[in-house]
Amino acid sequence: MTPTPVLLDCDPGIDDALAIAYLVAEHRAGRIELVGVVCTAGNVGLDDTVANALAWLDLAGAPPVPVCAGAAGASVVSHVFTPETHGPRGAGYADLKAGQDHVTTTTPARLDPRNGAQLWAHLAHEHRGELVAVVTGPTSTLAQALDLEPLLPGLVADLVVMGGTFRGHPGNTTPVSEWNVDVDPEAADAVCLAWEDARRADTDVRPPLWCGLNLTEQGVWTPEHSSRLLAAADTPLTRALLDALRFYFEFHESVGEGYLAQVHDPLVAWMALHPGEVVAEQSHIRVECCGSHTRGMTVEDRRGHRDRRPNARIAIDVHVPGGPAAVLDEVVAAIASLA
Repeated sequence: MTPTPVLLDCDPGIDDALAIAYLVAEHRAGRIELVGVVCTAGNVGLDDTVANALAWLDLAGAPPVPVCAGAAGASVVSHVFTPETHGPRGAGYADLKAGQDHVTTTTPARLDPRNGAQLWAHLAHEHRGELVAVVTGPTSTLAQALDLEPLLPGLVADLVVMGGTFRGHPGNTTPVSEWNVDVDPEAADAVCLAWEDARRADTDVRPPLWCGLNLTEQGVWTPEHSSRLLAAADTPLTRALLDALRFYFEFHESVGEGYLAQVHDPLVAWMALHPGEVVAEQSHIRVECCGSHTRGMTVEDRRGHRDRRPNARIAIDVHVPGGPAAVLDEVVAAIASLA
């Protein structure tokens, strides 16, 4: 079978680094073709997300793949960075430059001259009806791509977004908002509207899968996962990942979650590659952009109050014995295979 083409739009970020390593492992195993990486400003600025993505790709031994800089910040308001979460440069305690000194690849990752929106549009056309797009950071670049190519919802095979929180689950930024959406709700709402319009015109357009905190907070990485990864593969990549994760453990401990890390992004990347194992329900969602107490809230219309066609699938669970914890075991094994 032809490997599934996958585009990753990310904002590395510590859990993004795990997602990058996982997707490279799946590429090298022949299960997917990683056809592009877009870097969007997120917890840290665009220069850092680009540098981090290039470094993690090199450490993972990624194939030559277009890497493009996307949106440098939120669509409307000033972008809010959170260095306390992922470290001042987005890699925790990892010294990515030192790690790259041990990289032996002869084809190091390089920044593509196109911008992120252009890469989105190009890959959607090049792999029309086949591309699986995964967004693990703010949807700011995706919103730009929709402006550039309004037909994009009908071109991709699937869109999987780490964003929002549903079914009454509390937010991690405000009481009702998840960070990726909260930092740029206008962009997230533009994605909702684009798929709503596309499905009104063509019912065969597949609604995006929104993976919110109600599920992704169950993707808990512990020191035991780190120990197993290092035992299986003691490499510059795994040592850098574990240095990054130590910072993430400390952040979660500082906010009362314990010495662990909620690693949303590799769980979402796994769900994108295993659609048959995801429990999801179709729904209609919009993102609140104005409320003084509710800005960034993902508003789900489960009862069809507005009589609108579903524009989203909400991830509820995974069909895996052991649930998200077992998924992370697969992620550990995949990353270890890169040794």
